[in-house]
Amino acid sequence: MHVERRPQEAFDTLPLTPVAIRPFDPASKRAALAYGERLNDLLEPTGVSAELFGSVELEIAGKGEWEFALYPSDAQWYPTLILLVNHYQGVYAMSDEFVLFEDVCEGHPIEVIVMRGGTAARNRAIMRYWREHPAARAAYEEQKYRHCHAKRDYYRWKERFIADILESL
Repeated sequence: MHVERRPQEAFDTLPLTPVAIRPFDPASKRAALAYGERLNDLLEPTGVSAELFGSVELEIAGKGEWEFALYPSDAQWYPTLILLVNHYQGVYAMSDEFVLFEDVCEGHPIEVIVMRGGTAARNRAIMRYWREHPAARAAYEEQKYRHCHAKRDYYRWKERFIADILESL
């Protein structure tokens, strides 16, 4: 699988502040799933559905954010983005294959991520890999704790770790 790695210098501007990693919380997952139901009600006119992904979906330690992936078809791409821009009143980050919306619910940060193309394929592949390989998932969780002392090191490690897995698939 083709992975574009950022140069190591790209992480040099990140702060040296720690990343707060929390153990998996089943109550948080229940609340995230309830948010996802409301999000899917909102998305119904587009024919696109959101799915919980990331650490909460995998039931491993993480930053506590709820992440939802949306994979619209090309025909659904712009109607989905328009609906979400109007709902969230803006966009946090955007590229050709990736649009990120942010929200907060009950103190939990939320990322709603609309993906297509290679970005969608890579995201689906890494989530499938972790679901199918419990030992790799456990190693990922353990490494989060080992690298959380500084955002710079955490994100440098995380990108390299995931890219290595994706390139091996």
